[in-house]
Amino acid sequence: MFLLYALGCASDPCKALCANVAKRLDGCREDWGASWEDLGAVSKADLRQTCQDEWGITRGAIPSRQIPEAEAACDAATDDLANASCDELRVLYLP
Repeated sequence: MFLLYALGCASDPCKALCANVAKRLDGCREDWGASWEDLGAVSKADLRQTCQDEWGITRGAIPSRQIPEAEAACDAATDDLANASCDELRVLYLP
């Protein structure tokens, strides 16, 4: 069952982006002296799940012909995330 869930998330680049953002923020936040609450979540899993839930709502609200464009944007954001420093992420995620 878990394998099917994991494969389902892996096929959706926006859900994968949510997981990658949570992972990267988890790696940076201690250096920042920030808590999960500072990032609007109670934990890494909460941040990931909230992001994925919001994407699910957004995906359901956009026309199906626009989903490939949205997924391409998530792929591009994943590439940007991989190249972003913790300082760059701090500017984006902390006030």
